[in-house]
Amino acid sequence: MLALVVLLYLISSIGHLYIMLTGRKKIFNFILVCLIFGFVVHGILLGSAFSLFEDKSMGVWFSGISWVLLLFYLLLYAKYKEIAFGGFAVPVAFIIEGYASTFPGLLGGGSSEMEGYLLKGHAYLAVLSMAAFFLLMFTSVMYIIQSSQLKSRRPGAWLHRLPALNVLDDLGHKILYFGFAFLSFSLLLGSMWARSKHGTFWSLDPFSLVRTWPLALTWLAYGLLLICRITRSWKGMRSAIFSMFCFVCVIFSLLSHF
Repeated sequence: MLALVVLLYLISSIGHLYIMLTGRKKIFNFILVCLIFGFVVHGILLGSAFSLFEDKSMGVWFSGISWVLLLFYLLLYAKYKEIAFGGFAVPVAFIIEGYASTFPGLLGGGSSEMEGYLLKGHAYLAVLSMAAFFLLMFTSVMYIIQSSQLKSRRPGAWLHRLPALNVLDDLGHKILYFGFAFLSFSLLLGSMWARSKHGTFWSLDPFSLVRTWPLALTWLAYGLLLICRITRSWKGMRSAIFSMFCFVCVIFSLLSHF
């Protein structure tokens, strides 16, 4: 049940961030249902934990903070119908609850089963992010080819076979957002698993460092690209070329796992 709560908060976090960054609210009803369902199950688990006459672990108190934060957001949304606060509150609540799940106290918290869910979530989201970055690389290559065809005095057949530049640029931006979001939450789930398994958020042994540092560099590279697109309007050719350099980090991340 605790793993279900973390999963629902994860879905809702990605959805709220997407709405906040793009302004598109078509998926809001779905993510709101996910959030409310997770909130109700979370409340039941908290009630069960606080009903026990024993010392409460830090995980229970952190989980309580997460629940109250979401309660405030849902009350604010019910009154003002504003989603912007959720773009901050829901991801923070997910992070707090995810780390709270690594402590014993809540039903399933700190258990080997919960560790397995966290590790699987980390791996699945990492796979999704890598696939997204491959798609972004393909989109960037098509953008560069199409741009060169439009500038050429004798354009080839590719000009009519590839999508328009604005379509490719918009598609690349959406892929970048989801790829970066998947990788961000993958790293968070990985650190939650490390906290539960090893008692530390980041393992410093050489084997783990070889695997995790390329992922961190990939996150930094694509995060910089996303920030530049949002704040400096890095669109078109500049974004396509920079994403090609970012893809080098993806290759190193994949090679580090073999």
